[in-house]
Amino acid sequence: MSRKYDPELVKKIQEKQYKEVKRGVEIIVKPIPDSDIKGAVDPRLYKSLKKMGLLMKFMPKNLMKMDGSPKSNERLRKIFNSVDSTPIVTEKVEQIHQTVKAEDGYEIPITIFKSEKTLSNAPILYFIHGGGFFAGRTEVVAEALKLFVTTTGMIAVGVDYRLAPENPYPLGHTDCFNVLKWIGEQATKLGGDRKNIFVGGDSAGGNLTLYCSNRDIEEGTQLVRGQILLYPTVNMGGIKDQYTTFTLDDIDMYEKHEALIKPGIEMFSQAQDMLEKILGSNDVMNKYLTPYADVSPKSPVTMISSGEHDYLTIESLAYAKKLKDLGVDVTFTYYCGLGHAYIDHIGNYPQAEDCINDIAAFIRKNKV
Repeated sequence: MSRKYDPELVKKIQEKQYKEVKRGVEIIVKPIPDSDIKGAVDPRLYKSLKKMGLLMKFMPKNLMKMDGSPKSNERLRKIFNSVDSTPIVTEKVEQIHQTVKAEDGYEIPITIFKSEKTLSNAPILYFIHGGGFFAGRTEVVAEALKLFVTTTGMIAVGVDYRLAPENPYPLGHTDCFNVLKWIGEQATKLGGDRKNIFVGGDSAGGNLTLYCSNRDIEEGTQLVRGQILLYPTVNMGGIKDQYTTFTLDDIDMYEKHEALIKPGIEMFSQAQDMLEKILGSNDVMNKYLTPYADVSPKSPVTMISSGEHDYLTIESLAYAKKLKDLGVDVTFTYYCGLGHAYIDHIGNYPQAEDCINDIAAFIRKNKV
């Protein structure tokens, strides 16, 4: 299938982007490529939100309620597990499905993505999907990983870690770190370079990425060359300081689009409160679930990306500020007109394709 947008819009994002300082962090602002209205929703996302708004008018409110109950989890899993991308990759991509043994003997499913033009000794992107720790799957971001490997010649690995609440914390986290160690051991056999393993993830996957990076630092395994955090969950414990505290007035919203923007922000605010119950932990303030609480100066070079209308953007900026203050090299890209989960929309939003291009450029710049 073809893109649902003119490919020229991807180029236009790059042409229009500029730098500014936001909440103490230098960011690369990515304007909507075909609109200059401040605080507006991207036109492609606007259509989706309008449809969702019409549906919700006739939908019982409890259907979207996130309360951690089995019914709620199962209902939301169906939504989070849907594949929303539009296939645009025409080149053949080899997808190798296998498992990695966890410490308790569980076989963790992984998928290795390789194009027909894989580079010799290629850098490896280890990508961890999001989904609130209780949902999601590699298939949701598969088109993004296919696009990445076909445009770069690099290798990508996705993991289907164990999900809460059936598998309480820290099982999903340790699954991800075990797979990282396996990638380090098997890098050469995969055709990759052990010295150039980049770990990335979106939303909850960003939290799991930081777990891998921080455990890598603690254990001295020296596997993570760089980390890529897409709208990550970094402040689950709700630490309040001058960088994390905000109100809706701090978010640019075009008045005519407020009714479409606010519900998404409010929903994520409520969802954050449920993560403790979902994960089965009474200690969300620990440094792994709330990595904002303990940021290491040894953190690897970092790319962070988030949307203008995403509830998690403020904490992402706060995390970037801490990293920068510690002397860590940070690149922060900020997409105007978008909210959460845009990497799931390859082929639908030009920004998703631009984000893959930026990830590739980040890896090329920082590989050894």
